[in-house]
Amino acid sequence: MRKMLLFLAGVLFSLAGFTGIWAEEKKDEVYRLNLKVLPNEPVQIVEPFDHSIHYEDTASVVIQIDPKKIEKLEMITHFQVFELDPDEEVIYKKKKKKIKKSKEKFNFKLKDNKAFYCKSIDLRYGRNLIQVIAKTKDGKTIKKQVEIYLASPILRAYKYPPPKYKEIFFHTEKNEKVCSQCHDMTVNEKKGVAFEDVTKSNCYVCHKKLTTRYEYNHAPARNWLCATTCHTGKTGRLNKRLEGKSKFIWPEPQGPECYRCHKEKREEWDNKRFHHDPVVAGMCDKCHNPHASPNRYFLRKPSWYLCTTCHEDKVLRGHVVFTFLGRPHPTKGFKDPSNPKRELSCISCHEAHNSDHNFMLLKPFYQLCNMCHKK
Repeated sequence: MRKMLLFLAGVLFSLAGFTGIWAEEKKDEVYRLNLKVLPNEPVQIVEPFDHSIHYEDTASVVIQIDPKKIEKLEMITHFQVFELDPDEEVIYKKKKKKIKKSKEKFNFKLKDNKAFYCKSIDLRYGRNLIQVIAKTKDGKTIKKQVEIYLASPILRAYKYPPPKYKEIFFHTEKNEKVCSQCHDMTVNEKKGVAFEDVTKSNCYVCHKKLTTRYEYNHAPARNWLCATTCHTGKTGRLNKRLEGKSKFIWPEPQGPECYRCHKEKREEWDNKRFHHDPVVAGMCDKCHNPHASPNRYFLRKPSWYLCTTCHEDKVLRGHVVFTFLGRPHPTKGFKDPSNPKRELSCISCHEAHNSDHNFMLLKPFYQLCNMCHKK
């Protein structure tokens, strides 16, 4: 009886061992199968990553195809277009948001033996959908898509992306191997030395839209001194969680980096009595785009719209004083008394960074009033 029990125990042990080995082999088989299948997919979107967060209104799309199997390739981008920014719509129009779907379509001209196709696209705040549609030589249609989110540092509606979106960065040694087949992924800039021909920068080919799409360019971006000036790979106090996630990560807050070039401004501002909160926090990119902008001083929005994004009470409840007719003092819609070539706005009376006068005024209160009300 004892021998029989020992025999059965041995059989069960062997079966357990065989089952474990079989399970491991099946696991390895699935793993090998995935390794075999994934690289051989006829179409895949390499960049951007699905459900990634973006901070610039342009993105680089990289598509990989099997040129032996694909005969037609097109891309469609879908995004929501707001007639105005949501905050502006509530404040200035007092109407419900009018949302409409919009899309852009791109057709790629395929070349023999070319496996990678790149395209820079425009983004809109919020959810952006990128669809790639390919037609195979045997008549099949393959669809791939990624969903990404353009966040805003100032607009409340887009400041905090939904939890399903994550900060995922492309520039790692592993990811760059894909691009290195066609592009030189090394940093070829010299610190403090501008390119005579900016197209020679290794960053330019993929990221040229950052500076070419707008009139006003920040000097480091305009001269393509990217990795030696701002994108140093170092994090700051507010984004330590992202340390090591990208070769070209940048520090948050940016103030200390900005003051390396704008040293005289810091010395000037430190001696002022009153300070604007974003300046104290070193959050320069709250108001300024560090690359380029359609607005002077690289502002994210025209000055009046930028200020009232945070100070909306000055629009909803009026500003300064009310006339005997119940109208508030105007803050726009008239010529600027200090500069007749521009329109009246918040910066007509207030300093945006620091001031020696109450309420961040340019001059003492009575002097400002006398600019218009001389009687």
